[in-house]
Amino acid sequence: MGGQSEKSLSQDGVMAAEIPSSGETSWSSDAERKLVRKIDLFLLPSIWLMSLFSWMDRANLGNANIAGLTADLGLSSSQFSMAVITYYFGYIIWVPISTMILARTRPSLYLPAIMMLWGAVTCGGAGVKTYPQLLALRVLLGILESGLSPGITYMFSCWYRPDEIGKRVSTYNTSALVGGAFGGLIAGGVMENLEGAKGLRGWRWLFLIEGLVTIVVSVAAISTLPDIPATWGRLSPEEKTIAMKRLQNIGIQVNDSGKSKPKLGVGQCVVLALKDWRSYAIALGAGFISAMLIMAYFYPVLVRGLGYTDPVKAQYMTVPIWAVGLVFTMASGFVTDRLPHWRVPVLASCLLLSVIMAVITCAVYNFKARYVFLALMTGGVWAGFTQGIAYIAELFQDVPPEQRAVTMGLMSVVGSTGNVYGAYLFPAGHAPKYLVGFGMVAATGAIAAGSFLLIWILERRKQRYERR
Repeated sequence: MGGQSEKSLSQDGVMAAEIPSSGETSWSSDAERKLVRKIDLFLLPSIWLMSLFSWMDRANLGNANIAGLTADLGLSSSQFSMAVITYYFGYIIWVPISTMILARTRPSLYLPAIMMLWGAVTCGGAGVKTYPQLLALRVLLGILESGLSPGITYMFSCWYRPDEIGKRVSTYNTSALVGGAFGGLIAGGVMENLEGAKGLRGWRWLFLIEGLVTIVVSVAAISTLPDIPATWGRLSPEEKTIAMKRLQNIGIQVNDSGKSKPKLGVGQCVVLALKDWRSYAIALGAGFISAMLIMAYFYPVLVRGLGYTDPVKAQYMTVPIWAVGLVFTMASGFVTDRLPHWRVPVLASCLLLSVIMAVITCAVYNFKARYVFLALMTGGVWAGFTQGIAYIAELFQDVPPEQRAVTMGLMSVVGSTGNVYGAYLFPAGHAPKYLVGFGMVAATGAIAAGSFLLIWILERRKQRYERR
């Protein structure tokens, strides 16, 4: 194959023309395309389903809220908000440890294992009888789910080139949007058909059904989820070489299973991550986007405040909002893979759309108009969030894999703190206008957009300087 050619990325991140190989390993573009299709075939469906049920099991508290959970447990508005944020207490505590474990173990076993456990915890929600029990389950759920999102971002960085990441991250992130819409449909169906069945309230059935399906999916994921390129058993030796070399040839550090360098220790990774100034700017932006995403927990409540007072109809009316988010998310991915160097301006534009919609929502009180603004706000937030994940996966491909995993874990810690105060943005006493909540969404969106734009500008200057 010595006469065949390799592909490379140009300095601005777009696919360059094929160039002759000067190294020991070369391959055809057709072989690379087949490899990428194979990776897609196993990785994308696996992480999509895992993320789908992660989001549903995390956000079903919002559906259970208007299905009778707060009334049955005697919860106040502030207690419900505390139940939302205790998830993030567990998440923040465990996420750095979880990502480091992932970098040193087999993702095909570790991620399905934690999924199976959080599915069992979700089932346990059907038996909750007191407020402290609910808080304990939410903390445990946060601990178990903490490894999934940064773990998936880490896996994207291990398998894909920068010009391939955008639409794949968008595809993956639609799982949360479909999960939100599907969760609303399931909640509506459960409330219509299972309320009181076998002596159980509908919200208890909701936890039980979603938890059991999560466990089934986790078992299936064991046989389909890939490991890293150097160790995935479904790749031939030649495919493993291509998978690693195609990234190494454009400066991406690859985990070669310890053959060339010893793995970094946890302490070393933490120090290196904290020394990298990019971590702080990205963490700031991620934290404020997370605060915007907390709206998802309150969609059923926000919709009910727009005049859809029937609980079942309120559940169903959340579906179009999630659908708009899905369209925006997919569109942003296809745009940024064609213009990878402009990923951050697209991200910032989407966030600024949400800012504008939030400001208008504060000034307009017509329910139908506010519903449209809420849908567009959701589209901008989720598209911005998706491209943020893609940019993070791309930005830190130049550091050792273990450091990359810990960096993403630490950023998830900081990012998740936004959910803590975000959970108090839409208290029941502020209905139906929620001026403070939408005002904070506008402010956090503007800061997040500014943070990502700042690091993008500084990185471009650094690249221009290095090319001189």
